[in-house]
Amino acid sequence: MRNGSRPSAPRADTQHVPVDHHRTIESAARDDRPGRSIARRRSLVVVAVLALLAIFATSCESTEADMAEVLALVNQSRRAAGLRPLARNTTLNGKADAWAAHLRDICGLEHSRLADGAPPEWQKLGENVGHGGTIALIHDAYMNSPGHRRNILDASFTSMGAGAVYGTCNGERRVFTVQVFMR
Repeated sequence: MRNGSRPSAPRADTQHVPVDHHRTIESAARDDRPGRSIARRRSLVVVAVLALLAIFATSCESTEADMAEVLALVNQSRRAAGLRPLARNTTLNGKADAWAAHLRDICGLEHSRLADGAPPEWQKLGENVGHGGTIALIHDAYMNSPGHRRNILDASFTSMGAGAVYGTCNGERRVFTVQVFMR
């Protein structure tokens, strides 16, 4: 379980690397014939967008059904406590999925750097990480742990991302779940 409020100043270990997509497309689309340059640029933009969509569509290891189950269990617990359900946040889903894959790859548990991969508008973030036999069993363990339960039932959170990645560690099949909460 991890919970933190937004720092007042950027952390020294946080890096921002600007990306200039326009320069890449412009230099690749150079053509001196009138009319051809615009058409070629449009074609390159379409190809670039399709390539990015293909990458993002195939890069998520969590299935939609597994992410929906994690979110549904969290919202079921919140409703039982008289709280509003959390909205699904696709950016946080990507963060949670990538971290769940990392946990599977190291066959262990550790927390991510919460701000990494979070939407820029975040005000407060929280994270639960766990592994077990099923998503439901992990959720039960979260609810029986005071810190994890506190994140799930934090009334200030408004959205969350979920990751659930399966793997075999030390000969045992398990699922690694990550819940990332945001206000």
